Amino acid sequence: MLPVFLLFALAAGAQAPSQLVVAMKKQYPGEKAVYLEMRQDLTVEIRNDSVQVLARHHADMLHLDEQSATYANDRVYSSHFNRLQKLEARTLVPNGEKFKTLRVSEFKDKFEMQAGVFFDDTRSTSFSFPAITPGARTVTDYTVRHVDARFVMPFFVGSYVPVRHAELTITAPKGVRIGYKIFHADPATIAYTKEEKGGQVIYRWTANNLPSPPRDNDAPEASYYLPHIVFFVQEATVNGQPRKLLAGVPELYTMYADFVRRIDRQPSPGLQHRVDSLVAGAQTEEEKVRRVYYWVQDNIKYIAFEQGLRGFIPHDAGLVYARRYGDCKDMANLTNEMLHLAGVKNAYLTWVGTRDLPYKYAELATPGVDNHMIATYEPTPGQYVFLDATSKHTPYGMPSAMIQGKEGLLGLDPQSSRVVDIPAVDKARSGRDDRSVLTLDGTVLRGTGKLSLAGYSKVDQSYGLDGLDRTDEPKYVKALLERGNNKFFVDHYSIANLDVRDQPLSISYDYRLQDYVQQVDDEVYVNLSLERPYATDRIDVATRKLPRYNEFAHTDHTRTELVVPAGYEVSYLPPSAQAQGEALGFKVSYERQGNKIIQDRELYVNYLLLQPAQFGDWNSVVTKLGNAYREVVILKKKRA
Repeated sequence: MLPVFLLFALAAGAQAPSQLVVAMKKQYPGEKAVYLEMRQDLTVEIRNDSVQVLARHHADMLHLDEQSATYANDRVYSSHFNRLQKLEARTLVPNGEKFKTLRVSEFKDKFEMQAGVFFDDTRSTSFSFPAITPGARTVTDYTVRHVDARFVMPFFVGSYVPVRHAELTITAPKGVRIGYKIFHADPATIAYTKEEKGGQVIYRWTANNLPSPPRDNDAPEASYYLPHIVFFVQEATVNGQPRKLLAGVPELYTMYADFVRRIDRQPSPGLQHRVDSLVAGAQTEEEKVRRVYYWVQDNIKYIAFEQGLRGFIPHDAGLVYARRYGDCKDMANLTNEMLHLAGVKNAYLTWVGTRDLPYKYAELATPGVDNHMIATYEPTPGQYVFLDATSKHTPYGMPSAMIQGKEGLLGLDPQSSRVVDIPAVDKARSGRDDRSVLTLDGTVLRGTGKLSLAGYSKVDQSYGLDGLDRTDEPKYVKALLERGNNKFFVDHYSIANLDVRDQPLSISYDYRLQDYVQQVDDEVYVNLSLERPYATDRIDVATRKLPRYNEFAHTDHTRTELVVPAGYEVSYLPPSAQAQGEALGFKVSYERQGNKIIQDRELYVNYLLLQPAQFGDWNSVVTKLGNAYREVVILKKKRA
C-alpha cells in the first residue's frame, strides 16, 4: 500500500493545473493559497554518545490568486543545535496540462538578529520563488540535523493558509522511546499509527483539510490556538545503556542543572565588596533582597545572547558584574549569587516560560516549555518573590508582567527542583488615579490635577518616559494626559517618583481644553467624562474567534471636580451608573458639594486572556459604559 502522502502527491500531480486551481478554490473559497502538502520525516539516530534527529521538511503550496505573491519570499532557519544540510526550492509554473519547473538559484545566508538580541547564532537562509501566478506551486525541500534530540521543534499541523494534507513521520530504533503531546486539535482529526519494521519503529500522524486560522487583532501567540504536535525522546539506549532524556521534570531539570554546573566560576572580590556595601545597615533579610534586586535592575544592562549552549548557560556572576551587561540568564545568576553572598540562603535560579508560551511543566517537560530565567526568593516556606531584573521598572514583590499566571521551575540544589505557580497580579495593584479640578473660562475648560500611576501601569509609562530629552518628554506627557478633544494643551507639568519603584509615578499638571464646552442660550453643557476608555470597544462575536490578550489587569480611578461658575446653577446632574462584569466593570457617580460638581469614576479590566465565551458579557458592560459616558452636566444662568 502506498503511503498517504504519496497518494496525495500523485493526486496533485495527476490533475491539470487549471483543474487543481478550480478544485481548491471551490474547497477553500476566498483563500489566497493552500498548502497541498506539509510534511516532516524525522529519523532518530544514535551517533557515538549522542541522540540526534535528521529532519526532512517538504512543503508544497498552490497559489490561488494574484495576492498570493505576498508568499513569494521564504526563509529557513538553522543554528548550533539545528544545522541546515540541504535546501532546494522551486516554482512549478502551469504549462498546459503539466507544470514547468523553475528552480530557485539564489539563497542569501545571514545571522538572524532578533530585536533586543545582541548576538544570536540563529542563521536564516532566505530566497524568493520566481513566477508566482495563480495556479503556480511553490515547493520547498530541506534537511536539518538536530545534533541534540532534546531540541527538536514542534510540528504545526495547521498554518496561516489552509492545509490539504499534513503529515509527521518519526522513525526510531526500537531502543528509543518516543513521547508526544497534541495541542489544540481533536485527536480524532489526527490519525495516528505505529508500526514496527525490522529494528525500527515508525510513528505517523496525518491530518487532512485543515482550514486557515482566524486572523484577529490582539490575539495570543499561534501556539495558543494552532494545532500542533510536540514530540520528544523520552529514553534511548546509548552504548548499551538506557539513558533518560526528557521523561519528565526531573530529567529536564537534570539538563538545566548541568548547564549551571558548566558556569566558569571565578572569585570576584569586587562583587563581594559591592554586596557588603549594598546590604550594610539593612534591618531585615527582605531589605537585603530588595537592595540587591534594585541594584541589578539599575546597573546591569539587559542585552540578550543566543549562541549555541550560551543560550542556556549563564556567564559567571563576577564577569557580568564587571561588564555591567548580560542576558536574562546572566542577570538571574548575578542576582542569585549576590543574594547568596549577602547571606540569603533561600534564593534560587528559576526557569520560566513567558506568556508567549501556553504550556505547563506537567504537560510538557521539554526545553520548549520555558524561554526565560529569573531568580526567586523564598522568605517563608511556600511564599515566593519573583525577581526578574530584566524588567527594569518592576517593583519588588511583583513578577514581571510577561510571566504572570505562569509557572517557575526552581533549582533548589543540583539534584532537586520544584515547580511553583507565579500569580497573576490583582487588578487593584495596577492602574491610574487621576484627580483634577476644572474651571470654566467661556468655552475653554482649564484643569489642574495630578495623575498617579501604580503597578504595571507605572512600569509601562516609566519605560516610555525613561531617557526622554526636553523635546520629546513634553510630547509624551501631552499624549499621556490628553483628553476631551484635539485642542488639548498642557501649560505646565512636573514628574515625581520616576525612579522610585516603591512609590506611584505622579505627574502634576495644568491644562487647557478649547472648544469643549457647549453653550446654548443661557445653558452650558459639560461632559465630565473627558477620557472615555473602552467606550467603543465592542467585540464582534460573529467574526472574532480567538481569545484577546491583555498585558495586565488594572483598576483606574478618576475624580473630576467642576467649579460651578458664579451666576450659574445646576440644572441637571446625571444619575449614578454601574455594571460589574467578570472581565470589565465600572461605576460612575455625581454629587454636589458646595460650589462644585464631583464626578467619581472607577473602571476595572480584569483579564489576561479574554475567552470567546466572555465576549457577550464584555459587550454588555461596554454598552452601559458608553451610555454613562454620554451623560452631561447642565448649568443654567441664574435669573436676576
